[in-house]
Amino acid sequence: MTTPWDDQIIWETSGFLRFLKEHHVDTKDLINPSSNGESLRFFRLKQVARNNDKESKDPRLQLIAANLAQETAEIDAERAKNVVPQAVTWLPGFFSLPVSAPLARVSLYQDGQVYGIDISSGFAVSLLEIQPGEHVLDLCCAPGAKLTMIADLLQLRGSVTGIDYSRSRLCACRRLVHKYQLLGAGTPWRCRLFFADGRTFNIGPKTECAQGDGVELLLDTQEIASRAPKDRKRKRKNKSARARDAKQQKLLLADAALYDKVLVDAECTHDGSIRHLQRLNTADKWEKYVLDHLNANEVGRILKLQRGLIRNGFKLLRPGGTMIYSTCSLSTKQNEDVVSEFLQDEPLAKLDAIARSKDVPCQEGKLPGTLRFTPSQNTSGLFIARIRKAAADSQVPEREH
Repeated sequence: MTTPWDDQIIWETSGFLRFLKEHHVDTKDLINPSSNGESLRFFRLKQVARNNDKESKDPRLQLIAANLAQETAEIDAERAKNVVPQAVTWLPGFFSLPVSAPLARVSLYQDGQVYGIDISSGFAVSLLEIQPGEHVLDLCCAPGAKLTMIADLLQLRGSVTGIDYSRSRLCACRRLVHKYQLLGAGTPWRCRLFFADGRTFNIGPKTECAQGDGVELLLDTQEIASRAPKDRKRKRKNKSARARDAKQQKLLLADAALYDKVLVDAECTHDGSIRHLQRLNTADKWEKYVLDHLNANEVGRILKLQRGLIRNGFKLLRPGGTMIYSTCSLSTKQNEDVVSEFLQDEPLAKLDAIARSKDVPCQEGKLPGTLRFTPSQNTSGLFIARIRKAAADSQVPEREH
């Protein structure tokens, strides 16, 4: 029997309320009390194809609206009047639609001119203040929405390197790279996808490496762009040549080159992901979610993983660079506690307080200077902390103990 996803009795019997209490999550943050209408979905237009006119006058918006109206009218003529994209005033380049709008059937979406992405995730990426020509690392990149936004903000100049430890999700990310035509550019550009553990990954943005211990290169746009017909028929290298190449790759693994910006959107328990929670519409589904993902061993594994990811992400960040740490959990243990512990242990790390505008539907985190988006504000849950690495010539103050 199906039940409302936010049935408090099922939350209690499944153990979900116990988890929320242990992790200092207010149940009110998970439910939007004023949401009487339909939820929203968000998208942005591909920047590299954007003209210099105001975004609200972009002709692609008119085409999207026309496509949506046509597709929706076939099902519900009255609803078709309400599927006009609305600009998100607090995040330039983003637009909203009712969640039921058939965006995937719009021609521009199919042609790779429209990016679907959670608004809170888009805001996190925007806080990196990415500039064309920079080298950006996305340490937990799959399924790829944030990575494609990063590439778009770079305007295909510089590089983006994506890492993930799920091969299937990384393959989905690779499909997005192809869909959004991020393979080649008339400017210096590189996009790479590595199957690797983000806690130990140590390949710089300019490293030429295809494989190493626990690392496998799944996509390299620079390698794809350099292919020529004759390359496909080249002779197999002899044993000594292959040995020299292997030795060279091993040396390059220790490349000290670092990234200008790093995004660590860490694996978590997903307790703030409203779309994930809304799928749990039976008591059995809730019990399975709690049993499989919120048990003590699994939470312990995730906390250990998060600590490793934030440390390695910072290690790969250049002095003066910026790192975003985020999760879609509302757990204080997975967010503020992880960041606070890291800041205490890392003398070069400084929390860069995020200015909170009244127009942005978020709240300050329990660690001052951090932010939280919650489902109660009609967004998907997301914790965000911005951290800067002290420049090489900066004097690092001693920590108080």
